[in-house]
Formats: sequence, C-alpha cells, structure tokens
Amino acid sequence: MRTVQSSLLTTSFALLGACAGLAQDERVDCQDDVQCADFFGPGSVCEAGGVCSEPTGTNRVQVGMLYVGPVGDHGWTKTHDESRNDVIEALGIEAMFAPSVSATDAPARIDEFVARGDNVIIGTSFDFLVPIQAAALKYPDVQFLLVNGFQTGPNLGSYSGRMYQVLYQAGYLAGKMTKTGVVGVVGSVTIPETVSHTNAFARGVAASNPEARVMIRWVGAWFDPPVETAATEELLAAGADLILSQTDTTIPIETANAASTAENPIYTIGYDNADSCKFAPDTCLTSAYWNWGPILTKVLTQIQQGTWEPSIFLWEEMNADPAESVTYLAPINEDLVPSSIRIEVEGLVDDLSERTQAGRMLPFRGPVSDTAGELRFAAGKYPEDEDILRMCWFVEGVVDLEGNPAEVPSGCPGDP
Repeated sequence: MRTVQSSLLTTSFALLGACAGLAQDERVDCQDDVQCADFFGPGSVCEAGGVCSEPTGTNRVQVGMLYVGPVGDHGWTKTHDESRNDVIEALGIEAMFAPSVSATDAPARIDEFVARGDNVIIGTSFDFLVPIQAAALKYPDVQFLLVNGFQTGPNLGSYSGRMYQVLYQAGYLAGKMTKTGVVGVVGSVTIPETVSHTNAFARGVAASNPEARVMIRWVGAWFDPPVETAATEELLAAGADLILSQTDTTIPIETANAASTAENPIYTIGYDNADSCKFAPDTCLTSAYWNWGPILTKVLTQIQQGTWEPSIFLWEEMNADPAESVTYLAPINEDLVPSSIRIEVEGLVDDLSERTQAGRMLPFRGPVSDTAGELRFAAGKYPEDEDILRMCWFVEGVVDLEGNPAEVPSGCPGDP
C-alpha cells in the first residue's frame, strides 16, 4: 500500500497531481514504480530506499485537441477521442477537446486552449491546416500537431497512417464479393488523401476482378447525413451492389443495409472504426479503421522527453500487429465471406507491412494509368510519397454515376 509521510493531508497530493510535484521536505514511500507513477507520472522510479524519485528530463505536457465533428459521429472524430483517452491512460497527462470546430472557429478555440495552459495543441483534420500554421507562428512556445497535414515547422509537426494500404485490401475483398461488377464509393471532401484512398481501393478491386468498376459519388463534406443518404441511394440506383463509405458517419452502410434483400444482397465496407459493422451486421463485410493511440502516445512521449523533431512528419505504414498499427482492416465477416476469400485478403498483410517501397506502395505498383489513358507509373515502378500526397487524378476503372471515366472535381489541393 502506498504511504505518504508529510504534514499535509493525503488528499492534498491528489489535488496537486503529477505536474505540480511535491515540496522539497516531502516524500512518497513506495514498493514499486507503478505507485510512484500515480504521483509523478511516467518515468518516476521507486528507489532502493523505498522512496519515489521524480522523473528527470520530462517536460510538462498539457493537450488541447480540435475535433472536426461531434464525438458521437461514430466515425473520424470518435477515433481521435479514443486516442485522447489512450494517452491520458498511458502518460497520465491532461488532454481536453473542443468538438465540431470549423476552420473559421479554430483560431478562437486555439486561443482558449493556450489561455488555459495547454502547451500541445492538436488539429485532427486537414481542415485545420491554415489556422494551425498561423497559430504556430503566433505561439512559438506551444507545440502544434496536425493529423494528415503533412506540413512542418519549428513547432509544427504532422502524423498520419497509410490508409490507402488498408483500402487496397478492402478493394480486393470488394472485387471478390460484387456480383454486378459495380462497387460504389461515397466520397467525402476532395483532397489528395481521399482521392488516393479511392484509387487504392479501385486498384484492389481490379486486382481481384479486372472487369469490375468503382463508381464514386462525392458528398462534399465529412459529415452530412442527408446528402450521404442520397449519395448512397444514387449509387445503388446506378447498379452498385457493394458500398464503401469515406465519410465520418455510418449512414452509407446503414442506408445500403436497409435496401438489401435476400434475393439482391447489398454488401458494405465500413470506415474509421473497427466496430462500424455493428450498425449493419447482416451486410457489412469489414471496416477499414484508424488506431491513433500508438502513434499519438509516441509523439507526446517524445515531446515529454525533449526528443521530438517536428521536421520529420510521421506517415506510418501498416503494421502486421493490429494493436500497433495506425490503420488496419477489421476481422472479415465469416458469415458472409467464404474462408478462401478471407485467406486471400488477410494474406495481403504480409506484403503490405513490409518496410520496403514494394510493401509501402504495393497498391500503386506500375503500370498505373489514369482515367484519360495516360500512363502515370511505368511497369514495375512505384510512386514516391510526394506522388501520393499530390494525387488529384483517378486511376483507370473509376467511373461517375453515368458510367463514364471519372474526373476529380476542380479545387483538389494537389492540382498543379
């Protein structure tokens, strides 16, 4: 049992917390390091004399997170809130959040975070790129992180995962499962990230079913349930019998599920969360999901230890261990997908998780042509990271609602 030898009441220590520390004439007796961590946080040690020592070389970290949507979206924002809880548990730090923040509102929310003492501020969406860059200049003593921003500065870093690898897997599964040969994608906002994700998905479809086509219908927002419903219905009317969602809700898979019948089943693939299929258990095959906890814990630990290098943006490959991977494919529905197909899809993890260019860029191994017939990557060649980060064109096989070769809407930030 932990004992405290001090003239102060035991409850005073709980109020002071790890960041405040203890007075010089006070000590915390201990039996192991875990007890010390309750007072001083990670890095504290139970010394030979049975007394806790505070961690050395540890910087104070207090986090404020900007969410682009509500926590209850069961999508993108939920995944980031889970990571917030992960770092609170792992590092014992304070981490608050502001939900449903627009790019316009972001500067004011950032000012509020700084005023309350937050010294690490995280924008969880590409939408926050401009306000985060401006705030990093305004507050040089505050550390800023941007998810999927791929921009860096003296106190600005970025982290992400290569979701396109997982969507290649999902596309391979979709190609195996479609009967009509038309696979629908409910697109969100037109940026290189969503375009490359659609392309990787289409490449996966083509790898397992060269005759199939991927039909995309853009929503123009991350979160717009009525438009998401309409987009899904339009794709189904155009012949799609499998729907992939790229929005921040489960609306597309729920809408498709409602239209499915025993005679004409409509399969779905979820997005963002590992458990998205619980909203359509009879038709959902799997879900491509984000797991931000490990990478965020790593970055914040580096900030605590003073070893963080913001100039190195972290864009992590798939890890064979799902607990350590930023992106992964949820277990495939055994009731809907034959074991032979499951084995094929799951077997792709070995190649995708290789720490080589061949593994990292497997979805785009050449030859790759666009919808206009132009050769983008020659046979046997692989793109560079910059090619993916500026991808504002569709690969061959992506079509619009009329079945014509699709074009990326104007305004994609990767356009030359």
